[in-house]
Amino acid sequence: MGLLTKKDPCAICGGKVSGLFPYKIEGHLICNECHGQVDLPDEMENRMTLEDFKAYRQFREENKLLRDRFQISQQVDFGWLDTKFLFDFPHRLLCMDKNLNRTIFEGKQITSFVIREDDAPLFEGSAAGLRRYTSTVPDRAMAMTAQIELYHLRLQMERARREDNKQPEIRFDIPEPFNAFNVEIRFAHPYWSFFTADMSGPTFDNTYPDVNDYLREYQESATIIEQLAEALMKVAFPGAVEQAEGSPATAARAGTEPAPSAPVDTVTELQRYKALLEQGIITEEEFTAKKRQLLGI
Repeated sequence: MGLLTKKDPCAICGGKVSGLFPYKIEGHLICNECHGQVDLPDEMENRMTLEDFKAYRQFREENKLLRDRFQISQQVDFGWLDTKFLFDFPHRLLCMDKNLNRTIFEGKQITSFVIREDDAPLFEGSAAGLRRYTSTVPDRAMAMTAQIELYHLRLQMERARREDNKQPEIRFDIPEPFNAFNVEIRFAHPYWSFFTADMSGPTFDNTYPDVNDYLREYQESATIIEQLAEALMKVAFPGAVEQAEGSPATAARAGTEPAPSAPVDTVTELQRYKALLEQGIITEEEFTAKKRQLLGI
């Protein structure tokens, strides 16, 4: 019987409200046309009064005027399926949607922004200018070279030892230097005080990790991040001077630090004993015992 109960009219236009689960503001029914597409921070709509929502609808209509004159100067794809940053440099406009269906921000509404590698700053932008920080990711990735070489040696020895292909191979499972690029934009705006987005950092291949491959992928992502920082400055703070380079960015969380690298002499020693085994100077048992001693297993 409840499904057949006549619904109250829309609290805004007085028209018919359709659908089993219509929109509601303060318990008042809102028709689909009056509700429209809402782009607000999480949970803000649920806290709105009916008068608040009417004010938002007025803001949305005014925002459409910015959409009508938006001319895409540059698009920065923050991940394949993630946020798209669209910039209109002549009009100093920004939208985080490739179809311009979300809120259009004016550059003057941006108060600052920061782009981080996990918690370590990479770019900071404000009216004072753009500050760049030197990333420690390349150095920390290179520091993992010995670990990767040791993994490849262990993998080679494991494959030679196995009598069949049914046993699972060992996998490279060591945390990367960082997890994600994180963007935070701050606004002086009636509805948005900040906006955040993230893009995953590169990863090592679990079967055949390679530092050069990792750094190549990192550089491709770092180029996108630099484009985003420069575009944000152009829209928000045109003409601002670039500040002096900041201190090297360091991971603020212990979990982002790579595991201690295996000593290089361990790899060298294993290779030397492997050569002695192949030459018949030591036995398989002696090599296995030495390998366990060096690897601590």
